[in-house]
Amino acid sequence: MNRFLPVIASALLLFSCTPEGKRTWSSSQDYDRKFEKVLIMGLVNDVTLRSDIESDVVLAAGKSNLKAANGMSMFPPELGKPFEDIERVKARLREKGFDGIITVSLIDIRAERYREAQVSYKPLVYYDRFRNYYYRTYDLVYRPGYYSAYSKYFIETNFYELKGGTLVWSGRSEIFDYGELESFAPQFAKRLFKELVKEQVIAQD
Repeated sequence: MNRFLPVIASALLLFSCTPEGKRTWSSSQDYDRKFEKVLIMGLVNDVTLRSDIESDVVLAAGKSNLKAANGMSMFPPELGKPFEDIERVKARLREKGFDGIITVSLIDIRAERYREAQVSYKPLVYYDRFRNYYYRTYDLVYRPGYYSAYSKYFIETNFYELKGGTLVWSGRSEIFDYGELESFAPQFAKRLFKELVKEQVIAQD
């Protein structure tokens, strides 16, 4: 019987998701939903992939009438290390008119944080603050050899209100092969903002 458990687990993983395989969560706390400008920050240990993903999300944000900027334009990859002072980063962003941060991370389904679909999706505890999520995710995705063409991934997206650095929305995409990312990312970006508007995470005029 034990030898069939991996097969059963795989079947449950494939068929227990929503039609698009996505899972979302929204904060019940009150916050200003009229975001003026957001930073799109890709947490991806590949410069080309990071640039492509951030650009796709920035483009989709613009089509939803939300101003957005590419994270690489402010925090280029040659920095080579995580931020030493998150509070200074947040202050700098506020000075430039940002009021939100959207993190987009490429997560291997073998990572410890991956959980199979449940009745309702809820982010892990440390997602609640941008600082906590950033450092934990950086340590994960920037490990040497983390990405592999032979693994499966999902895109994990968090939307933080910048003033308090608190999480207001979290989402997990469907699972896909690494080689499918180039075609998957633009469609993911379009669906992302449709979802944010639909769930009233961001207000529109």
